[in-house]
Amino acid sequence: MENQIAFVTGIPVARRPAFYSGHTPTIRKDTSMPMVAVASRTRISVPRATAATGTTSKMAEALESVPVQFRSSLLALPEDADIVELGARHTKIIATIGPSTCDHDNLLRLAAGGMNIARLNLCHGDYHWHKVVIENIRHINLNTPFVCGTMIDIGSFDNVRLGQFAKNPILNTGDSFTLTTRHEAEYAEGVSEVSNDGFIDIIEDGDLLQCQAEGGGVVELLVKNVHDKDCGCEVVSPGELRSRGTINVRGKSLNISPDVNGEDLNTSIARTVLGCPPEQLEFAIQERVEYVALSFVESADQVIAVRRLLRERGAHIGVVAKVESANALRNLESIVAAADAVMVARGDLGSAIQFQKVPYWQQQIADTCRRHGKPCLISTHFLESMVLYPTPTRAEVTDMTEAVKQRADALVLTAETASGKFPYKALSTMNAVLLRMQKRLHEIDGEDSSLDIPPLVKDKTWWTPGVGDIAENIATTAAVLANQQNAAAILVFTQKGLMATLTSRCRPQAPIFAFTATPVVRNKLNLLYGVRPFRCRFEDDPEETIDNAMTILKNRKAVKEGQTVIILADVLGGREGAGEKEVRAAFEDVAKGSRYITASAVRSALRILGLKVSDKLEAQLGMRDVDVEEAGKEMKIKNEQPVENKSDKALGRYDLPRFFQFASEAKEIVHTLQLRLVE
Repeated sequence: MENQIAFVTGIPVARRPAFYSGHTPTIRKDTSMPMVAVASRTRISVPRATAATGTTSKMAEALESVPVQFRSSLLALPEDADIVELGARHTKIIATIGPSTCDHDNLLRLAAGGMNIARLNLCHGDYHWHKVVIENIRHINLNTPFVCGTMIDIGSFDNVRLGQFAKNPILNTGDSFTLTTRHEAEYAEGVSEVSNDGFIDIIEDGDLLQCQAEGGGVVELLVKNVHDKDCGCEVVSPGELRSRGTINVRGKSLNISPDVNGEDLNTSIARTVLGCPPEQLEFAIQERVEYVALSFVESADQVIAVRRLLRERGAHIGVVAKVESANALRNLESIVAAADAVMVARGDLGSAIQFQKVPYWQQQIADTCRRHGKPCLISTHFLESMVLYPTPTRAEVTDMTEAVKQRADALVLTAETASGKFPYKALSTMNAVLLRMQKRLHEIDGEDSSLDIPPLVKDKTWWTPGVGDIAENIATTAAVLANQQNAAAILVFTQKGLMATLTSRCRPQAPIFAFTATPVVRNKLNLLYGVRPFRCRFEDDPEETIDNAMTILKNRKAVKEGQTVIILADVLGGREGAGEKEVRAAFEDVAKGSRYITASAVRSALRILGLKVSDKLEAQLGMRDVDVEEAGKEMKIKNEQPVENKSDKALGRYDLPRFFQFASEAKEIVHTLQLRLVE
């Protein structure tokens, strides 16, 4: 494949670092029912599981729990591959993709083994490399029984890296080492370039630099003198430097201004306001990823600016704020309130503050996220030893169990799956540890149905406060009832994911099976604690939608006859419409000065009024053309009826009179909780 590809104007193609050399991922170009490659590399299609396949008992059991059209994808897996049980593990796993795992078959094995979100770091590789990986993941979502979201790690102007080394330098205490911005073709021994020219202007004599080292440690350099483009240092903590490793300054936020030479004014302003390269956001928008993770977020303003840009571009992308500086801790409440999720980046955070304070702040961030109803992700060094060795240390196992006890939504594997020697063992190890600790916590909880319910979220950004409080109380009741009745599952029907998020926040013991009409919402929900999302057709009659969902779960062996399930759904009832004053206020709140609102904004405006239309029409209003296309592909593969939840060009824009007419036909939201036996 070529090493570069044209995207949209303004997105340069980055030079691929040597770290990714020779690791161009392969891609499947067919979008029909998969014909998979087996050991002999012949291509076969296997319509059903039979004794003649020669599969192991584990594989045979897995084959029987997936629809016929997906069984061939499982047979592409190696015999020793893990296939996780549907909905068994509540704490999610985010796996970073790199040279060790970038090919389609490797990604499929990760998805089968429990990867819920694939993380791509734009600091490594070029846009073409990442595009191919995303297409492979999309192929897996479309043609296999597994669901995997995508998260792109966006760079920051505070993120400074070492250069690329032909051989990693090993530094001893007292050695001299120079950091430079000279950008030469080659450097003498003991010299490395840095990734940002503004670094030299920020560093001062006496600063303590912490450079990423091989094996998860740091090499500490004391700045002795700064002259022109060179920064002379003395090694005070020895180690082996890592190529393109990060550089942090103890106790200091770099706040490096972006290099705007040669850029137009608008681009320069965008870089400064967003705090990250706008071309990387543009790539994320074009590739329709589920999440972007912003590095070195220090205030809520950056999160708000990025979200505003995404919404202006019509992108339904969640914003993850990475907490990795002292300033971020000072502004923690506002950052959590503004973000869609928060990641505790313990590596860089441990360089910015005293390392002994990191466990305390990890707990504080997790608690703050629970209060705000936002997912908490914890990253860095969970299984660092497994980059080189096939088994974890006991300390690493303890570290993971502590994160489970803190009820984190997800744990992040970085180098373990990106460049490690044992990516699948690392994933399997984390999966096993998380499951075991989850089981133990459930044993400790016993029959206690009170749960650790956080208080209602303040300053809600969805619906009106009264309606929002009702939604939270209903979700809490569903979680408590599921524990009291020892329910096998909680079924949640959601258009945008809110009710699934509120239910997940309560941390019930039962798995939460969330059903939504659009693939993008389904993929985003895969980040939430305890939630296993499905795409499901929404009908005019809610009972038909519930029947569709129950059929999916029974076919997947997720529920069994005679088991009790909790169903959380909305129905139409109560009053019709709303007063003229309230309708006008809701329209103006969403329109923000415009004469029109989009079709998807109609639903938001109705929610402010506590109103809704039929699930089928709401799904139609919330779908973009690309959502319709992706949902249609899935329905074709699954042999479902032709797509009915489709967009309507006539519903493209609404002015106030049209919204008045629409609101007059809507009805008050009635939340229902149902206790059912699986038949």
